[in-house]
Amino acid sequence: MRLTVREIVEATGGKLLQGDPEVVITGVSTDSRTIRRGELFVPLRGPRTDGHHFIGDALRRGAIATLTAKEGVEGVPNGSAVIAVEDPLRALGAIAHAHRERISLTVVGVTGSVGKTTTVKMTREVLGTRFRVASTREEWNAEIGVPLAILGLDEKTEVAVLEMAMRGLGQIRELVEIARPEIGVVTNIGESHLGLLGSRENIARAKGELIEGLPPGGIAILNAEDDFTPFLRTLHRGEVVTFGFGPEAMVRASEVSRVGERTRFLLQTGKGSVPVEIRALGVHNVSNALAAAAAGLSLGLTVEEIREGLGRFTPAKMRLLPVALPQGVLLLDDTYNASPTSTRAALAVLEDLGKGRRKVAVLGEMLELGESAEEAHRQIGQEVARHGVEVLIAVGELGRFIAAGAQAVGLERVRTVLTCEEALSALLEELRPLDVVLVKASRAVGLERVVEGLRKRLWEVQGENFLKQAPS
Repeated sequence: MRLTVREIVEATGGKLLQGDPEVVITGVSTDSRTIRRGELFVPLRGPRTDGHHFIGDALRRGAIATLTAKEGVEGVPNGSAVIAVEDPLRALGAIAHAHRERISLTVVGVTGSVGKTTTVKMTREVLGTRFRVASTREEWNAEIGVPLAILGLDEKTEVAVLEMAMRGLGQIRELVEIARPEIGVVTNIGESHLGLLGSRENIARAKGELIEGLPPGGIAILNAEDDFTPFLRTLHRGEVVTFGFGPEAMVRASEVSRVGERTRFLLQTGKGSVPVEIRALGVHNVSNALAAAAAGLSLGLTVEEIREGLGRFTPAKMRLLPVALPQGVLLLDDTYNASPTSTRAALAVLEDLGKGRRKVAVLGEMLELGESAEEAHRQIGQEVARHGVEVLIAVGELGRFIAAGAQAVGLERVRTVLTCEEALSALLEELRPLDVVLVKASRAVGLERVVEGLRKRLWEVQGENFLKQAPS
């Protein structure tokens, strides 16, 4: 990025309080601790602190300019540029838009209720077989992260793959206006954010803002298995590519099978078919791979290039990762987040991996489900029992509904706890050698502490007969 102070003032509609308007800014940061020389500091207000308190610190560390929502700023070194704006967050988006207008590249936007981050990573690997590709970091997927990702792009970047998350109607539309994607991917419409939006219909409208914002020559990539795809189709007059498992899908998978900790399938497209192997478990991850493949085909890749890219994919941490532990225990760490859709998918993987072994599930609350929360948790409890889980440890206030649902359909070994510490203790009491254990909950629950506690305890006592043996 290279924008002058004058150009930033023009992009944001701000007012230059002091400094040279012709000074060139080479980057943007919202964190005074990591600011680099020549960058612009954007002070954001958060729930715990206000970035305006750190303007002086950022400038002393090398920032050449700062935004401010205040008319008077103290502790500013002479020569530093100070630009007053109404809202630094909106100004950040405006600066990113100005930078986006200057560079020529293709932007792929990815949204959906679940699978966004995995699909972004898979798409980056696929497109990276031919193009110079950049993408959003895992935590950079909303009104702060997407602009920062765009501002990190340079003239050498050919394709950017951007995850677009939201917490309400209108937010993805704003990201689309900033990023100007030509390709839009919607992984699925699920129950995440029901508490905020009230219905899956509203969730579809919010996610559909990506498709609605595509240019007439753009390409919408949609899930043929999703019941809201007919609605999403109506939002775009241009080309639509569907992915899925049935014959109606334009990019589809067949012959899906698990091989150890990988999944194989036959990728079938209008440009040919090819066997693919991905380092991920579950049919839901095959669906994510199909979305990535559709993006690759839309940009002219061959099926061989797509197979190569998908073969490079490595799952992110805390996303259904199998971890081998002492005494034959296999741990499935899926603690990054949870919704009813993703939890059902994880239980299906647990059932498959756990064939012939005892299956244990440690499940915490699924948040942001609104009025449907109690019933959604009860239904997951029923799913637990149907997937052959022998031991359930339900965590949190809503966890008692998971427990009730499981008990209602006959699961006997059920424990309810309120905290992660209690969950770990219960798990250590219940665990036996060779068990397969799934740990999953919404991110705010913090069940990664159970994962780390279990790993630490088993490795500490690996030479001892620590776990209970199954009764003979």
